[in-house]
Amino acid sequence: MEIHHFKQLITISQCGSINSASQRLYISQPSLNNIVKRCEQELGFIVFIRTPKGVKLTEKGEKFIEIAQNIIEEYKKIEALSSTNKAVSISFIFLSYILEALLKFQDQGFLLSDMLRRTVPFETINDVIYQKVRIGMMPVYQADLNGFAEEIKQYNLQYLMLFEAIQIYAIVSKTHPLADKKSISISETLEYPLTYYTAVPEKSVLRTIYDSKRSLKVQNRDELFLVLKNNKHFSLLTLTPNSKNPEFYYIPIIDNEFKMNICAIFLSDTTLTKQEIELIEFLKNTVHFI
Repeated sequence: MEIHHFKQLITISQCGSINSASQRLYISQPSLNNIVKRCEQELGFIVFIRTPKGVKLTEKGEKFIEIAQNIIEEYKKIEALSSTNKAVSISFIFLSYILEALLKFQDQGFLLSDMLRRTVPFETINDVIYQKVRIGMMPVYQADLNGFAEEIKQYNLQYLMLFEAIQIYAIVSKTHPLADKKSISISETLEYPLTYYTAVPEKSVLRTIYDSKRSLKVQNRDELFLVLKNNKHFSLLTLTPNSKNPEFYYIPIIDNEFKMNICAIFLSDTTLTKQEIELIEFLKNTVHFI
């Protein structure tokens, strides 16, 4: 058994239900069921009794959970001993300016872990929950922020605001019907199909207002520009001085609820190391938005 298995079984005991625990852990219920079965086989005894109302601990299961909780506490002490020397491990959404800043941070002699990867929202949250990384970085629309805060709280996560209320732009080709607009509201974009490559969270306000059948998800920024050239689609982006493409028009979105926040997420009981704090400050001082 690995350390995250202890945490998974502890979570099930706290929830009293594999279904509830699977939602908290961002794991499908069948997968979590299989994890429990494998762990019980390895332990040689049953930890949970299944009931119509959920699960309850066996006598040995209660003793196991008590020991597992002690192991987790001791493991945290071991982590603390070496935390100041650890390389920074980060999982982040497809944001090119974050990657560029991280590489600059590394160029100045700071250590970045091999675990540095670009993901989609649920994978970033999952990476932090299972301690594959210490920090996750995610974009969150202003309209989604309260729901986002409540959601991650369920998973024993907290967030730190890196960048707040960033201006969002509609990007269109120079011959698009919206190209003559000096500014625009979200409602004015609804008759045109959206294209995007940054993953949109399942519960985002974007998913409630745009027609998913007309929207087109692409793999990267180059594909996005290719789609935009057909004069039908538009996209929503934040803008840095280096990211502006002269072939397109960038129209400011006037709706405040569509301002963007960039958040760092980590476990609630995490104490950031000196290097992690330095990284956060470096990002704030390096990344600049228009």
